[in-house]
Amino acid sequence: MSTAPHIALMQAQPLPHQAEAPDWIHLIPAGAEIVTQDGRGPYRVIDPQAVAASLTPGGKLPVDENHAIDLAAPRGEQSPARGYIVELQARADGIWGRMDWTESGRALMADRAYLGISPAVIHDGQKRILGIARASLTNKPNLRGLTALHMETDMSLAAVAKALGLAEDAPEDTVLGAIGKLTQPQTALQSQLTEIGVALGVAKDAAPEAILAAARTVAIGTDGAKIVALQSELSSVTLQLNEIRQSTARSAAEAFVDGEIKRGRVGIKPLRDHYISMHMQDAPRVEKEIGAMPVLNGGSPVVTTTVKTEGGEIALQSEQIEAARALGLSRETYAAMLKAEAEEAL
Repeated sequence: MSTAPHIALMQAQPLPHQAEAPDWIHLIPAGAEIVTQDGRGPYRVIDPQAVAASLTPGGKLPVDENHAIDLAAPRGEQSPARGYIVELQARADGIWGRMDWTESGRALMADRAYLGISPAVIHDGQKRILGIARASLTNKPNLRGLTALHMETDMSLAAVAKALGLAEDAPEDTVLGAIGKLTQPQTALQSQLTEIGVALGVAKDAAPEAILAAARTVAIGTDGAKIVALQSELSSVTLQLNEIRQSTARSAAEAFVDGEIKRGRVGIKPLRDHYISMHMQDAPRVEKEIGAMPVLNGGSPVVTTTVKTEGGEIALQSEQIEAARALGLSRETYAAMLKAEAEEAL
């Protein structure tokens, strides 16, 4: 039996009946068990806060049509995103996602072309939901708020382990433990922030900015010392939460960059700190840029189409020229750096 996490295409949640594209969409309903029409499951959300925290700041989850990423893309067909989930939030009625719609997505919502949203969730072998991979607009009919679960596909446990800075052959228990340690401090701080907000009279799901504003506008008759104490605690918790988010982004960046260095990716090692810093700001762009660079393994080039030699000199390909320009290096300097790394790998 496979021990790798799985991706399950869940049944649809209804979209709000409005002409404009909603800012938030309901992805997973609340409840101890999520039962599906075709008998798979039941699935369980053990820790909603951990599921919400699985989407790190700056991350984006695509929203396509009719699960095109999972069904059409493997056949070489198009699977464009109609929007992106940029934030997950655990509420009393389940998991919600904040949307950044594309123009085509907004047009579909304005036209009311789809009735529901169906998330693809990541779960373990015990059907515990660990996170959300993406979601899809669908017209599949709901059954008591849910429609059918269509399919499951394996997700590489090695890829998850690598992103966490673990060995690629790390066992499932080790990977799950690392995920838990990553989300626990942030969950605890978020819980403290929520308690402060409730004490100030704002909603449990209020944003940190709203809680801070409430602390600043408490009625004049309230004990001033208590206000100062609450404001101090709020500032401290917010600072710690931001530090943990920054640390999480750095850990992911270091795991990716160091992994590419170990693979023998040319041109990365001398600029390790630069790429880590850039990855923390824009991970997809940096991963695409690094992916265009050649890999040397034991002195033999694994990717030979990006680096050629002419009279012993390195001839840059178009992707490498773009990389040199992005780094503010001349072609000659960047070519010399690639040549030095290639010789060092021999």
